[in-house]
Amino acid sequence: MALDLFLLWVLVSLATPALSETSTETSKHPQSLSLDYKPPTGGNPPSPRRDGGRRPGLPAVDKPLTALVPEYEDALTISQHPTFWIYVPYSSEMPHTAEVILWDEDEDIVYETTFQLTGTPGIVSFHLPETAPQLAIDNTYRCDFSFIGGDGIGSATVWSHVMRVALEDDLKIQIEKAATPRERIFIYAINGVWHEALTELAELRRNDPTNEELFADWEVLLSAPGVSLDDIVSEPIV
Repeated sequence: MALDLFLLWVLVSLATPALSETSTETSKHPQSLSLDYKPPTGGNPPSPRRDGGRRPGLPAVDKPLTALVPEYEDALTISQHPTFWIYVPYSSEMPHTAEVILWDEDEDIVYETTFQLTGTPGIVSFHLPETAPQLAIDNTYRCDFSFIGGDGIGSATVWSHVMRVALEDDLKIQIEKAATPRERIFIYAINGVWHEALTELAELRRNDPTNEELFADWEVLLSAPGVSLDDIVSEPIV
């Protein structure tokens, strides 16, 4: 009888550390389980993130010029110089100019530039350069993106709002402890930091376009409630 109790105690002792270790490991990286974008709340009216329709002088397209931002809320960033993403349905081979204008809350121009696109139709990015003024914390800016046909034959414009927020200590610690870039994206998303979540995921996909796991993340992010960019999911990042 004593021997039986001793063997039972040994078996319980051996099993207990394994259960404890599993529990600790699960709680260490809770954000790594899934991508779950949590937008900020505020109930702002929809921004014209999509071009309104047929533009004289430009070819007809199935999907309009579209800024990749949430539908109702300001897109949050923690960067002084964030990256903006736009779906351009027009071919870069046609004569054109792309224009970006950044406005502050007083409707003064903070930065503007023009450039040529390559590889479109597809999703393009524009990084606000380090030489541009830094976005101020808790300020909202408007970013206009225009595709202008050669000789001014026609143009399409979309715009979006971006707000820079402070990087709080707890979020900074989570980001620093992230085991992988993919986990860092999940942390940005669940904290509502749109620009960094989108940019890091897009860059991963640009470097590894056939990765099915990254494509699934991309689909979840663009299809999230309040984002609703399902029709852009399959478009190439160029």
